[in-house]
Amino acid sequence: DKLLKLEGTGPAIEKTAVMPAANQWVELTFDMSGAEFYTGLTKIIIFFDPGNDASTHTYYFDDLRAVKAAQDIETFETPSGITWSNINGAYNGAIANPGPDGVNGSATVGSFTNNPAFDYNFAFGTLSAPLDLSVYNQVKVKVWAPKATEMLFKLEGTGEAKEFTRNIAVAKKWQEYTFDFSSAAAFTTLNKILVVYSPGVTGSQDTFFIDDIQALPQGPCAGSTPDPDMIDDFDCNRNAVYDNGWDSLYVVKNPDPTVDNNSRKVGQFRRPAGPGTEYAAFVVDYEKPIDLATRYIFGLKLWAPKAGNLLLKIEGGSSPKEVSIPVTETNKWVEYEVDWKSEAGEGHDRLVMFFNAGVNGDAGEIYYIDNIKLYAPKGIALEDFQSASPVLGWQPFNGNNALHGDFTAPTANPNPNTVNNSTQVGCYSKGSSPNSALQGINGAANFDLSEFPQFNIDILSPASVAVGTLVRLQLFSPTAGNQSADVAITTPGQWETLGFDFSAFSGVLDFGEVRLIFNPGTAAAGESWCIDNLRQGVATVDPCVGVQPNPVFIDDFECQRNYTEIFYGAADLKVINNPQSATENASLKVGEYKDPAGAGTEFAGIGFTLPAPPDLSINNQLEIQVYAPFDNVPFLFKIQGNGANVEIFDTLPEKNKWHTFSIDFSGAQGTAGNQVVIFFNVLSATGGGTYFVDNIRWRRQGYSGCIGDNEAVSTTLPSFNYFNNNPFDGQGTTVVDNPLKAGINTSDKVIRYVQSATAPIFSGAFADLDAAIDFQGNKQIKTKVLMDHLGKFTMKVEVFGNPIPPIEITQENTKVNEWEELVFAYPTVGDNDKYNRLTILVDITSTGTGTDRVTYFDDVVIGDGACTSVGTFSPTVATLRISPNPVTDQLRVQNFESVERIEVFNVFGQRMSSVNTSGDVQTEIGTGALPAGVYTIAGYDVQGRLIGNAKFVKQ
Repeated sequence: DKLLKLEGTGPAIEKTAVMPAANQWVELTFDMSGAEFYTGLTKIIIFFDPGNDASTHTYYFDDLRAVKAAQDIETFETPSGITWSNINGAYNGAIANPGPDGVNGSATVGSFTNNPAFDYNFAFGTLSAPLDLSVYNQVKVKVWAPKATEMLFKLEGTGEAKEFTRNIAVAKKWQEYTFDFSSAAAFTTLNKILVVYSPGVTGSQDTFFIDDIQALPQGPCAGSTPDPDMIDDFDCNRNAVYDNGWDSLYVVKNPDPTVDNNSRKVGQFRRPAGPGTEYAAFVVDYEKPIDLATRYIFGLKLWAPKAGNLLLKIEGGSSPKEVSIPVTETNKWVEYEVDWKSEAGEGHDRLVMFFNAGVNGDAGEIYYIDNIKLYAPKGIALEDFQSASPVLGWQPFNGNNALHGDFTAPTANPNPNTVNNSTQVGCYSKGSSPNSALQGINGAANFDLSEFPQFNIDILSPASVAVGTLVRLQLFSPTAGNQSADVAITTPGQWETLGFDFSAFSGVLDFGEVRLIFNPGTAAAGESWCIDNLRQGVATVDPCVGVQPNPVFIDDFECQRNYTEIFYGAADLKVINNPQSATENASLKVGEYKDPAGAGTEFAGIGFTLPAPPDLSINNQLEIQVYAPFDNVPFLFKIQGNGANVEIFDTLPEKNKWHTFSIDFSGAQGTAGNQVVIFFNVLSATGGGTYFVDNIRWRRQGYSGCIGDNEAVSTTLPSFNYFNNNPFDGQGTTVVDNPLKAGINTSDKVIRYVQSATAPIFSGAFADLDAAIDFQGNKQIKTKVLMDHLGKFTMKVEVFGNPIPPIEITQENTKVNEWEELVFAYPTVGDNDKYNRLTILVDITSTGTGTDRVTYFDDVVIGDGACTSVGTFSPTVATLRISPNPVTDQLRVQNFESVERIEVFNVFGQRMSSVNTSGDVQTEIGTGALPAGVYTIAGYDVQGRLIGNAKFVKQ
């Protein structure tokens, strides 16, 4: 026993506590709540082993402090008013403590046993009255678990509930866990306690024990801000669960508060001593894989009593990794860190620290630790204008003051505020060009965006501009051209920090120049802007701000989450950081689908409800990327609803690799179905496994025939974006009225391309197509051009990143200010090459002439055919002559002078085969592999329009 007594000039109070274990530190609590109004207490008296005259032992004590008393909710010692029962498992009642120790020396505790048939077994307690969490909202519970797992702790009432899931890292030892219910302080109906051991796991028949459920006030941590980077600061951000070494850790007052660490509390690690302690581990256990996607710097502050090695290790996954850091500075706080970026996706779930690794511990060897963190890297400072010579070579673009204004730096800050109170900044006045640009050249090296893809800069705008005025930041790359991001001003006339996210271009390695265009597109010569503190950092800008919904996307799990009414399988799907980032799919977010296992799951999957049946006239290929845990997985893709039922099977060939399905639903045009369902591992009797899915979308079948007459949505190409054509870089070309409706082109709309007066050589514009170019036979591109000079027009097909070689063909025009058609032949294009970027260049080897030059182009045709004016074609669907009918092996098709492609569909609308006619007046279609049944053939012209059909029977 240990007795503590408070006495003074008036009444005294004394309480006894039991020492549950010898030769180890334990924390004892003496409840003095009966003496709240005693005013003369001036003495503290401690009796060790009171009443034993023969005691000769030596005791140590430390950290004597007064705290607010906890409110007991349940101790399992005396009646608490709580009725305990169970949902699923079994409540065994209050029984003898299975392992009294320094954490819990109680005589009796609560006992529960899981039922292996259920994945959620609840210890269920009903209180006689709701809990009052208005002040006492920090709830503690002690747990004894037979093995490491997870625990769910929940309070609920009438329409109110809050729950936490906590890792249990230590088995067969009492551990105390604290849950912060301060966010539920206003709840008034919480009268139920639910505790689940191994939530979501079937097959568990373990018995676990709980005890001493208490409520405490937040105390000094009330109102503190949670730090998502902090694992444990030993004050108010205590998020760690410790495994090995937990019984050597104590929270104490900072023994050496300095500028390096002035925390109020720190952790004290009492290193074990003697042989076999050279690698005494101190372990933070996560139980589940640690997310290292963006936060991968592991760091801590250490106060070491001796020099040695700090060994930091990450483990639990496929390839444990450790880093040894020499500790040379002793008896002072020093911050250490290690980069675990290379371990992302490896499945690690433990962070391990070894102090003075490799050397046995000495008696009394104590280390102090603090601010254990897992955080994103801090960033790179690029320019602050505090030196006489700015770091980046700032100038008006190309040194052209007339067009691009004037820049002065360093210069005095004209309007310091709390955002930027620097003494020196850079200030710029616009030139005569509406897109007047300020250029900064990184002479030392290219910008590395792999870790820090966001550019943050302090901007002081003129007080005269409107809220929402844009600032455009461009990065220039010789290979990728200019890439731009626009951000709006929110506080005109005041310094503010703007963030420009270039995460999508983190793979570009040769960005060496930054450009700023203020109020782009607005002629405002002399308008004055100031900049300061340009730096790179991690991406914090919401990448979805300003992104317009694209209806061809069903769900990309990032910004195009357009149809999130998941009527089927929603519980099995969640959004996570991409754990398998690769060239095939570098998305930041993907869907994680856990395929249910067992009988009755043969048709498990996910289903989306669309607001209306999909328009399959153009975008009729359902595309989805899948990363599967098994080889040769069968999938079923289905359009259903409103009586529709179109099913197409396909197989994912290879596991552990992103695979792109492209499912042809062109035969389902006009469907009434408004639900899209994807069945994983369909018809499997066992199921199971975790799949990753992404970019579920509609895509067109391919670009062929007339793809760009600019008269209708279906024949207007995506906007061509200027590159290497200052100051238009990053802007799109425009569709305008035809300036010369005569000769070979009388259409209404055309594309206007401008070569800038200051353009360098190889200036142009590119369009990223929504599908691959499908040359289908005649490998050529035709377009009509209207140029104001004799020159060169180049058409280039390519794929971003050049996984297949780009091919560019240049033709010279022969007419000035008159429409003519140019033909570009690509005989070397491979039959399976999938080019999805179309690039044009005007006067490819010439620079700007000092005056903007305008070129118009129109009627882009892939392969054969031509573009015609909208509304002049009224197709007649003829009946194709076919024989024999019924057919066994070969079906002969006739009378299709204008038919370029014939397709065969079964009764479910599935396309079974496709044949190009190559201009023949009749053709034969092989039917030997078709199952017996009724089929439809459809004939399409060069522009993809249906002009003939027929039905036949396959015997």
